[in-house]
Amino acid sequence: MFVEKVLERATKSELCSILVLLVISLSIYTFYATLNSYLRSVLLSLRLTGPPSLPFLGNCMLVTDKDLMRKCASKAFDLYGSLVRIWVLLFPFFAVLQPEDLQVILSSKKHTNKVFFYKLMHNFLGDGLITSSGSKWSNHRRLIQPAFHHTLLEKFIDTFVDASQSLYENLDASAVGTEINIAKYVNSCVLDILNEAVLGVPIKKKGKDMVSMEDSPFRQGKLMMPTRFTHPWLLLDGIYHWTKMANDELNQKKRLNDFTRQMIKRRREIQNNNNGNGERKCLLDHMIEISESNSDFTEEDIVNEACTFMLAGQDSVGAAVAFTLFLLTQNPDCQDRCLQELESIFSGSNRAPSMADLLEMRYMEMCIKEALRLYPSVPLIARKLGEEVRLANHTLPAGSNVFICPYATHRLAHIYPDPEKFQPERFSPENSEHRHPYAFIPFSAGPRYCIGNRFAIMEIKTIVSRLLRSFQLLPVPGKTTVEATFRITLRASGGLWVRLKPRDHPLTDH
Repeated sequence: MFVEKVLERATKSELCSILVLLVISLSIYTFYATLNSYLRSVLLSLRLTGPPSLPFLGNCMLVTDKDLMRKCASKAFDLYGSLVRIWVLLFPFFAVLQPEDLQVILSSKKHTNKVFFYKLMHNFLGDGLITSSGSKWSNHRRLIQPAFHHTLLEKFIDTFVDASQSLYENLDASAVGTEINIAKYVNSCVLDILNEAVLGVPIKKKGKDMVSMEDSPFRQGKLMMPTRFTHPWLLLDGIYHWTKMANDELNQKKRLNDFTRQMIKRRREIQNNNNGNGERKCLLDHMIEISESNSDFTEEDIVNEACTFMLAGQDSVGAAVAFTLFLLTQNPDCQDRCLQELESIFSGSNRAPSMADLLEMRYMEMCIKEALRLYPSVPLIARKLGEEVRLANHTLPAGSNVFICPYATHRLAHIYPDPEKFQPERFSPENSEHRHPYAFIPFSAGPRYCIGNRFAIMEIKTIVSRLLRSFQLLPVPGKTTVEATFRITLRASGGLWVRLKPRDHPLTDH
């Protein structure tokens, strides 16, 4: 009996020893595999060209250059070729510019993981579809995707119309005849749309039981990541954690989360009491339904995804609308063609657009796409390679960090001749037919393409068409050029200025 117990203990001890050895072996293997990948990436980067870098800091300080897009991104292919070396501290990144190479990366589910600095946005966006990776991202994407089916998107058109009408009334009351930064007005309109479409707070309905959106934390969000790049020691969480900036960012996240939970509670009460009083269904409603039938999609997940849609949808769509309006201001012939198209669709009627009307706005869609080509709302995307990839006569090892720069790809002269010129006809069916599908990627492409891309195009069409039917957009002397700046999303330094002239027969209502 004693001998059997000794043998049993010896067997358990041996099993424990084997398990410990396995864990150590796997750790050593992972370490050396990571080190091997890093060293191979470093050796490759030394064979490539790229912007001048500083010791230890690499190219981090480029984000402080307000003219980064024009001086570096737009000329990257001519200066450095199709594969560009960029250093982020001591980590090599590779900017991929050619559509054929982009397709290899973006079309594969093996390369859907985000690089490490997306984690720097967790305190702002939460761990939603933009920042998450792996099984969590793929599961959430699968669950949320049906909410953006075209039959459901049609139900958001009334929300777009109401917000566009409010924008028109605001402009008509205060901005006609003056020089205005149209971006400021458009951003407020886009936030109205998101409040109703995502959180379920009606644009038109007012009352004591309604939540006031004037003090919404989504109006005051600020992303700290650019500042952390210009102060690279703050990229280390152990240091950043002790700063006032980190404390402010966490407090901001708490305000966003608490407000979103308040909205979730309100939508649950409406669903339970069946007292929506005609309120439109919003994205929160869809996510609450997902949560009720999927135990792994928690309320925390709803909060993260709702914050992602609210924050990411503001700057991206707001910029796209403002740039489109500005470019139509600078190109009156294109503006006239848009107006002619609208007149043929509406025949002088002041009715609001339907889904069929929006689909008929083909030339306007060409103008929107050309604006997104010139000024993609998200000018820089990053991925981590899940396996070795052969690009541009070079082999990128698994684990390599890759930059994708729509701003640069959209300016490849061999694809878009005279790339700085606004030419909506580039996106006519005949001109688009033979263009590489990955040559135009304002919404990314492949498995991680923007889930709200069709929502955004419908939204932009509704806002732009509403203003064009009531106003002629005129340029402001001395403010006819764009100085695009990179702040995660693309912005216009100094604003986008226009003058509004009422048309002879403006719409009085919708």
